[in-house]
Amino acid sequence: MTAEPTAPERGKHDRDQRQRCLIDAATETFAEKGFDAATTREVAERAGCSEGLIHRYFGGKSGLLLAILESRADAVMETLDGALPGQTDLASEIEQLLMDPVLKYWNERQFMRVCVARSVVDADIGRLVGERLNGAKVRFNAERLRHHQQAGRVRSDVDVDAVALALSGFSFSSGFFFQVVFEMNPPDIQDMVRHTAEIITRGIESESNRKGRETGAST
Repeated sequence: MTAEPTAPERGKHDRDQRQRCLIDAATETFAEKGFDAATTREVAERAGCSEGLIHRYFGGKSGLLLAILESRADAVMETLDGALPGQTDLASEIEQLLMDPVLKYWNERQFMRVCVARSVVDADIGRLVGERLNGAKVRFNAERLRHHQQAGRVRSDVDVDAVALALSGFSFSSGFFFQVVFEMNPPDIQDMVRHTAEIITRGIESESNRKGRETGAST
């Protein structure tokens, strides 16, 4: 006989549920008020939990922000493939790799302010953002570019890991600094991203891919 799956203990289920509520409440509170102005009491009240649970589960407000970023890093790794379907056209692939973060940074601009500001003064936050969030995106970019290289669309001498890192850096600069910090017009930034994608495509594509694009443009 096959054993029935064991249900999680009630205590663990309740603990996981409370942690999730606190993470969600903190995300909203930090985005609205900023990290420094937000209090653990406000987060606890919004979550419907005791303030003491924040210290017990996360060690305080900084630990709570780390937990939020860990949760987001896990979500990014799980959803990237589905959110960005693979393209058979190199130019379209590069454009979506650059454009997707720009759109997401704009939609989450208030929370992004918190993350970037804290990463400057908190080394643990900075490492997590760099290694987990940005690292996941860079690895994803490299995997997509490597697929195009294996298909003969990207030149064999191109270092796809270096290009993947550059794509991530550009999308962060255009998505966060240009849009959120410098308050440039989002449609103008999106036009710039499209032109940049075209330039990068021309710089790394194989001769056969270039000829194919030119033939397609002339028909």
